[in-house]
Amino acid sequence: MIELKQLRYLLAAADAGSFSRAARLLNIKQATLSRQIGHIEKRLGMHLFDRSLRGAKLTEHGEFYIRSVERLVTEFDELNSWVRATCCGTTGHLTVGFHTSFSAGNLRATVTEFGDKHPDVKMRGVERERKRLLGGLENRTLDLAVMAGEIFYAGLRARPFWSERILVALPEQHDLAVRERITWPDLAGEHFLLAAHETGPENAQILYGKLANSGVRPTIDVEEICRDSLLSVVSLGKHISIVTETAVGFHYPGIIFREIHENGGQVWLGFSGYWHEENDNPVLKRFLDFVEARYSLPPVNGCPRSRGFTRDAQT
Repeated sequence: MIELKQLRYLLAAADAGSFSRAARLLNIKQATLSRQIGHIEKRLGMHLFDRSLRGAKLTEHGEFYIRSVERLVTEFDELNSWVRATCCGTTGHLTVGFHTSFSAGNLRATVTEFGDKHPDVKMRGVERERKRLLGGLENRTLDLAVMAGEIFYAGLRARPFWSERILVALPEQHDLAVRERITWPDLAGEHFLLAAHETGPENAQILYGKLANSGVRPTIDVEEICRDSLLSVVSLGKHISIVTETAVGFHYPGIIFREIHENGGQVWLGFSGYWHEENDNPVLKRFLDFVEARYSLPPVNGCPRSRGFTRDAQT
């Protein structure tokens, strides 16, 4: 049987035009090279080289044979490169579901930077409501879901990714628009409009919790509209809303954004990544490592497990 290593010796000798020169390039003895090429010729039953004091020249049969060898070795090397890249996650597919805006902010920046660093990875983004994201993780049509808040769901692992500031969106004619900082008590008695998608449900929970002690239960309308439509309605002056800082990246006519403060600091909403515990996609592991490094997070490996859900420590 002719081995791949012997074929590489054959290619080196053909390129060098000399057994001695090829042996030096391969850092082996000339006798070893000659013996291996002789083994190939014996197995084939033909001479591949005309040997002389001036070197070694391919015979007619050798010219024909070497073309096939070049193609075979090249394809083998390409196959090995593909296997290594696939196993280490530098090529392949990654499907990311999200329940937040992709128009700006950390999600867009993270996915864009990862794609720039790994151009051979085909990434697909899917925007869905929370229940459908969880279903996609379970049936493995999604590799990863990025959602706000904490979710406990059997069979999933998770880790915190990043946090974004919570802002209040006000019509520019609103009395609070003149303030640079707004606190939760300032929002008591207001009429809120939230989107059913993105972070609307989480924001509703925050509002009920933060305004519970004001003595006035907040009025909250949750509509099936996108953020652009929501802010267009807010600009009419009958509602206000709360959004994450991704909204600040765009200009919305008639809208003023203000930070919400409590205890002397800004208010933040945490986002986490969720994936199925049996998902062995190497690209997913590489993406999680990338997020870990980008946001200086603790490593994913070695996380404790609870109720089928794994939660890393928040930094």
